[in-house]
Amino acid sequence: MRIIRNYDVGSYYPHLITINGYASRNMKDPEIFSRTLERRMVAKKAGDKTTANALKLIVNTAFGATKNGVGDTAYNALYDPLMARSICISGQLYLIELANHMIADIPDLKIVQLNTDGIMVEFDEEYYPKVLEITKEWQERTGFTLEEDQIAHLYQKDVNNYIEVAMDGSFKLKGGYLVRGVSTAGAFKINNDANIVATAIVEYFVNKKDPADVIMACDDIKQFQLIAKGSGKYSRVYQLVDGVEVTQQRVNRVYASKDKRNGTLYKIKAENGQVSKIAGLPEHCIIDNDNHLTIDDVDKIWYVAFAQQRINDFLGVKNDIKKERKNKSMATAKSLNVFARLAAAREEFMNSDIEKSGKNFHLKTQYWELKDIVPTAMTVMHKNGIIPIVSFDSQYGHMTVVNVDNPEDRIDFTLPLRELTGNQAINPVQSMGAVETYYRRYLYLACLEICEADEIEPHLSKPETAEKIEEKRTGDPAQPVKPAENAPKAVNREEIKQNLTAVEGAADAIQIDQLKEKLGLLAKSGNPDWINLCKGIISRTENLTKLNRKSAEAIIRQVTSILEAK
Repeated sequence: MRIIRNYDVGSYYPHLITINGYASRNMKDPEIFSRTLERRMVAKKAGDKTTANALKLIVNTAFGATKNGVGDTAYNALYDPLMARSICISGQLYLIELANHMIADIPDLKIVQLNTDGIMVEFDEEYYPKVLEITKEWQERTGFTLEEDQIAHLYQKDVNNYIEVAMDGSFKLKGGYLVRGVSTAGAFKINNDANIVATAIVEYFVNKKDPADVIMACDDIKQFQLIAKGSGKYSRVYQLVDGVEVTQQRVNRVYASKDKRNGTLYKIKAENGQVSKIAGLPEHCIIDNDNHLTIDDVDKIWYVAFAQQRINDFLGVKNDIKKERKNKSMATAKSLNVFARLAAAREEFMNSDIEKSGKNFHLKTQYWELKDIVPTAMTVMHKNGIIPIVSFDSQYGHMTVVNVDNPEDRIDFTLPLRELTGNQAINPVQSMGAVETYYRRYLYLACLEICEADEIEPHLSKPETAEKIEEKRTGDPAQPVKPAENAPKAVNREEIKQNLTAVEGAADAIQIDQLKEKLGLLAKSGNPDWINLCKGIISRTENLTKLNRKSAEAIIRQVTSILEAK
């Protein structure tokens, strides 16, 4: 079995200062720095994060100060470029030597990352004792301390952006894609930009949650804020609103807007008047520096597409899809609109061999369940640069297919929403879940043009002619009775009655609609027996509210036979 271990050197650069004597030559008493560093290490080992993080800032700043200057000009009293270079070069050489030792002595070892203060490796578990032997020797020889992380799962975009999930289920985040709030890595580093996107990425990898579900369920508007900055290099920031330039302040709290009259934000360079977009913003923005907006003003779909783009970065899925299609005039697949991308996804889905796990034992058929469709659907859609976003309102179920390279480019699929009735044993929350699961399946079927054999009509009994019915009744086909006078046989009524009490999943909305239509046609015939049959079905099922799927299928089949024979 392959395992992953990460080894970080505790306070690496500060310890290079103390162990190798690389303190700034302008530092009056390096011993004070050494005692501060060791106090920090003791606090960290004891789990005192408050003290450890506060002292981390101090000791790391001491290294940063050695680089704070240009040439002979110092911006900090500790400026010492010789010591700064000595720290950086020596630090990398120590780690390269450790990496070379591991590669030489551990078969098939893979270096996952080698960064400024640590090394992450993957290897066969049987060589773990040898890895510990190598790291122990390195620590004793150099005087540095390695801190080991035992990693169960690693989700990595690059050396500076990754999610490290430990064996106990806890996780550590690294990088600008993921870390939000006040950073412990340096002074005055606060990142509250698109917090919901970072949350969706983490939930996707750690808890396997659909980013669309995470984002659509969040109603805290501040989680959606985007910080748009125009630095001192720029003379002015403006927004296009209904085609008109509106001057804005240098720093703005921005949200993706549903109102297409709102454009994005631009900045004008002070030195030459050059105009450029402020990066990372949607095409349609709304500014809310005074906190007047509500979550209903926010275009959540843009954030879902943004989150999917960043998840794709971790997965190594390129949004330029297939780059160039041979013998086609289109330059790159990245230029394809959402319709072309969906067409490609449909083609790829149709060519995938997906097994049906759903079984209808009564009709002896199989069908695709949601769990069969979604994994392959999500894979082919992500590969083709689109993402499906499912949402519900009081009347409709929606699936919005979004071009992740241009979130304004969308296709909407909509189904009228009806409550699935019939099973009184489940609570309202379960009922809501059943409705959403049912509609998600049919939205995927519509979106990807998934064709299934009709689960009802192919299994209807072939209708008998009036002559056949009379032959069975009298044995004389020469004396037929008019079809309109043919009441349903007792066996029809008995089978229907028995099926009404079967215990199975609740009948779905399509079955109920079909049954209502067919019972209506039967009642309009004017035949008293048929009218009584309709009344009996409606009465025993409490107006079709207590009816399971098997019963509904059987009744539909029997009523259809009657209608086609009359």
